[in-house]
Amino acid sequence: MALDEAQGGSTVCVTADLLDADLRLERSGTEDAPIRLLGDGATVRSLTVEDEEHVVVEGFVVVDGDGIVLSGRSLVVRGNEVRGAELDGISCERPCADVTVEGNTVEGTDGSGILVEGERITVEGNTVSGSVRRESGDADGIRFFGTGIRILGNTVQDIKDDGYADPPHTDCFQTYDNSRPPTVGALIAGNVCRNVDHQCLIATAEEAGTAGEVGRSRDIEFTGNVCDVEGSQAVLVQWIPGVVVRGNTLTGPALDRGAIFLDGSTGAEFSDNEVPAGLVPYQLDEESEDGFSTDEPG
Repeated sequence: MALDEAQGGSTVCVTADLLDADLRLERSGTEDAPIRLLGDGATVRSLTVEDEEHVVVEGFVVVDGDGIVLSGRSLVVRGNEVRGAELDGISCERPCADVTVEGNTVEGTDGSGILVEGERITVEGNTVSGSVRRESGDADGIRFFGTGIRILGNTVQDIKDDGYADPPHTDCFQTYDNSRPPTVGALIAGNVCRNVDHQCLIATAEEAGTAGEVGRSRDIEFTGNVCDVEGSQAVLVQWIPGVVVRGNTLTGPALDRGAIFLDGSTGAEFSDNEVPAGLVPYQLDEESEDGFSTDEPG
């Protein structure tokens, strides 16, 4: 197939449905001449770009396979639709750097709709819905790990824990450090999270906390998001210092508090957020009090 012969500057167009095809690209473009894979609405089972650079994947419908699986540098995944994937819908790991995932629609995938790990990755303007747990450990919207991650203007919705013997912990945005790299300097801004059964953001670093290395993951900015969730809090931060929660709308029928900071999550900020009248805006334990700032009355 043309994928085997692609080189810098090539554009490979798939114009017919290949319902049983698992496309794989193992070639790189260059900064000035990327390889472009264009789907033009064609349906495939899965699409993999493995350890490559300067590749654009655009316009595919990916159904019932492994989703879109990426690794490498300077990759762009834009305007695709992923449904019913047996793995995370769109993933970039092992690790990835200078990657953009934008304008995609991901529905009903096993695990996370989008999962990114690495450096300088932007996840922008995507819609994720209906994640489920079949073989995966959980069902979430967007998971993120690494340094300089930007999650901007996405919509995550309709991820439920009904109908399971052992329900998943469904969240919109999640990071943790168990068997993952630390998360440092992430920006999560302008997103919408609704009809999800637990947190809007859950950010934890249990591995670092257990090792006495709190601060290995740090400095997450969560600003201007709209969260309407079913959990006890919209934001949960544990073992991660320097988390800013600012200018968000935090609502939900089961909320006990807007946000909670635990186990050395020092230097946090909670300001200019909207929470329902009468609700406790935030809570923090003694280990997280140092450097905390808020505009809420004491």
